[in-house]
Amino acid sequence: MLNTQHLPPYMFSLEGNFLGYLGKSPTKIKALILEFEQEQLAIKLPKPLRMSLQAHNLQLGDQIRCIGRSQVDFKSGVIKLKAYHVVPLKPPSEDRFDAPTPPTPALVASEAAPAAVFAGKKRAKILVCRKSGCQKRGGGRLISTLETLLQEYQLQDHVEIQYTGCQKRCSKAPTLTIMPGKHRYDRLASQNISHLIEQHFCPSERCSSN
Repeated sequence: MLNTQHLPPYMFSLEGNFLGYLGKSPTKIKALILEFEQEQLAIKLPKPLRMSLQAHNLQLGDQIRCIGRSQVDFKSGVIKLKAYHVVPLKPPSEDRFDAPTPPTPALVASEAAPAAVFAGKKRAKILVCRKSGCQKRGGGRLISTLETLLQEYQLQDHVEIQYTGCQKRCSKAPTLTIMPGKHRYDRLASQNISHLIEQHFCPSERCSSN
C-alpha cells in the first residue's frame, strides 16, 4: 500500500465520492469524476487502472481514494490530475446516493453529462469584474465569450455569471474567479476560456456543444 503521508508535492491523495466515468462508451472510459470538498474533479485513468476499476463495479456515491500525479498546464493555468491508484472505501449506507435509475458500469459523456455532474449541487458561479478599467482591458470580450460558451455547452441553467465590483486585480485583467473553490485566472485569452469551462463544469474529452 502506498504511504500517502510522504508523497512529494506533485503527488496527490484525494478521498471523496465517485460520481461516474467519462468516455466514449461504457467499455472505453478515460477518466472518473470525484466529488471532493463540494467540487467535481475529472481524474484521468491509465489503461491498466481502467480495467481493474471496472472489475470493482463502483456505484454512484461510493467513497474512493485517488492517488496520483498532478501537472500544471502553464498555457491555460489549469492543474491536470492523473491517478495511479484508486482504492474503494466502504461508505456508510446513509452516505450512498439515491440514483434515479439502476446503476450502470459507466457514466458516458453525452448531452446529458453537464446535468449529471451538477445534479443536486448548488449553482456554480463565475465572478467577473464589471468596472470600466477591467472592461477596457478585455473584460467586455471575456463576458461575451463566457455567455456564448455557457449556451453552447448547455450550462446556462447550472452556471451563473455574477458581476462584481473591483477585485483589486486590475493590472492582471481580464480576470475571473470560479466558485465554489475560488479558482482565480488572470490575463485570460479568449481561446483559453473554453478549456476552463470544460475543466470545471464539463470535464470530458467530448464536452457537448451545439
